[in-house]
Amino acid sequence: MPAQAPLNIKPRILYQVAKAAWEGRLFERREDICRLVYEEFADRVTRRRVANEIRIAMGLDPHDSDTVLGEHDAEALMGMAGEPFVVANPDACRHCAPGDRNCQLSCPVGAISRDEMGRVRINHDECLGEGRCVEACSFGALAEKSNFVPLIELLRQRTQPVYASVAPAFAGQFGPAVTAGKLRSALLKLGFAEVVETALYADLITMKECFEYDAHVQTERDFLITSCCCPVWIKLIENKFPELLSHISPSVSPMVASARVIKALDPDAKVVFIGPCVAKKSEALLPGLKGAVDFVLTFQELTAIFAATGVDPADQPDEENSQASWGGRVYGRTGGVSAAVAATLAKLIPRRAEKFAARQVDGIPDCQKLLESLKGGDFSANFVEGMACKGGCVGGPGRILPPEEGARHVNAYSDKAASHIPAENPQVYAILARLSHETGTPALTGEGPIATLLARKLAED
Repeated sequence: MPAQAPLNIKPRILYQVAKAAWEGRLFERREDICRLVYEEFADRVTRRRVANEIRIAMGLDPHDSDTVLGEHDAEALMGMAGEPFVVANPDACRHCAPGDRNCQLSCPVGAISRDEMGRVRINHDECLGEGRCVEACSFGALAEKSNFVPLIELLRQRTQPVYASVAPAFAGQFGPAVTAGKLRSALLKLGFAEVVETALYADLITMKECFEYDAHVQTERDFLITSCCCPVWIKLIENKFPELLSHISPSVSPMVASARVIKALDPDAKVVFIGPCVAKKSEALLPGLKGAVDFVLTFQELTAIFAATGVDPADQPDEENSQASWGGRVYGRTGGVSAAVAATLAKLIPRRAEKFAARQVDGIPDCQKLLESLKGGDFSANFVEGMACKGGCVGGPGRILPPEEGARHVNAYSDKAASHIPAENPQVYAILARLSHETGTPALTGEGPIATLLARKLAED
């Protein structure tokens, strides 16, 4: 078969599904969408492939039929899509020339193979779920399931307060004219009750990790592995380097922290995390974390919703609700966690800051190399930050901008913060005061209620 130009119909399908869902007509229009897309690309796609891409956009697994819904699929659409989130649509593989099959090469743990017909197979026991293969596949054979069908219904009903927790990597992603205030206004127009910076909860976790570092790093042979931000980094350790689990900081990610705090203050709330990361969809369903975050959207999925609803963020009023410090906002790029913890440690526990030695890596191959080094007894660093995506969160497969450009926007937005570090951010202390009736700063480590709210149990527990 001669090589063909890449054909990615995912954005069109996301738009059509979001539009039909927003109009409350998804079930009656599902086959119309299938026919519409199939007729447009009839010479290069099969109807079953289109039907399966629509299913994936609806949060459903592919199946062996050219109709969109099966007998029990309507029930599955009522809640958050289930694992696995990265799935294969084998029909799409027929359009991919052997020389263009980048999916296997893109998987750093060898979780992708092909059967005798050349169709993609994913070993979900080995898959880390970071979604790099999705980005590498131009034909939609690999995709991540979307959450937005039940979310759109929730926003349309307006029966519960729905909060958006927006990752710090958002800066610049929706166009040069879209400020934080314009993005907030656009989300409020969609029906969200409020929009919060996930970076504010990164501030909380930064302070917690400073105290975790103080408690756990006592000798030259001790080190702390940050658990912030990247679920793939933690899963890699759990799967491949279990002997290092005791060194992981027992903190939840800022995403989970934001949802737990919001629900502690407003028990009726639903929380939607919006970011560039596909793996966050799996993190939201992990044992011990499930129930905090109700839905996860990538920037690409949110763009489809904006287009489908006719809401242009660039045209909205600029009404920012600035909350986070520089330290929380730089979590969006490689080295941000380390920089935030170092600066905060110098403020909170200056005697310990003198020997703070951080090391950062990004990209799964380099993460694996560093973990091998730590396993072998490399004690050159005592605070270790790993990010699965090159560039950090700004490199996530659900991004819109190239990682380098995203990092520049994150740095520029971080520099506009009113506070430099979390320990100087009055918003942090306002949250702590609302969560606790204690005097002074509540304990962020140990068994106290706020420490427990911000803690996770690791696999070895």
